[in-house]
Amino acid sequence: MPEAVGNSCCCGSGLACAECCQPLLSGVRQAATASALMRSRYAAFAVDDAAYLLATWHPQTRPPQLKPQDLGDVQWLSLQITDVASGGEQDQHGEVEFIARYRMNGRVESHHERSRFSRVQGQWLYVDGGLLPTTAAVKTGRNARCECGSGRKYKQCCGRRSGAYDTL
Repeated sequence: MPEAVGNSCCCGSGLACAECCQPLLSGVRQAATASALMRSRYAAFAVDDAAYLLATWHPQTRPPQLKPQDLGDVQWLSLQITDVASGGEQDQHGEVEFIARYRMNGRVESHHERSRFSRVQGQWLYVDGGLLPTTAAVKTGRNARCECGSGRKYKQCCGRRSGAYDTL
């Protein structure tokens, strides 16, 4: 199940895992909104739950399978929802823009995407997404706390490992 930061779900909603993504990933309930599905899919990536990702992918765009190497050797750090267009409980279509931060090969990176969702037979499904450029506003400042959860400043943690601040 999704890993919690304190008592909060890894998707960043601020809710406890048991109230947020865990019931969706375990099949106890379905996402009520496109945004909730987006958060649960982020949590599925964080715990390498390929079955959930495939089950919540629209059949017209879903790949035949996902292998562990498709998910990558990635440590997911945070999710920030930046925009939601439709996708509510009464809608049939919606879009969610998000920035997911992750660590891969010792570097903290960002994935900025605008995803499209559709409701099929009452269930929200991921259709597809388009990558967007990551803006400077989402980059971690050198004096900000590192998103990896170490409690140290970014420049003394992942920033140093990435070499971003070696010249300081």
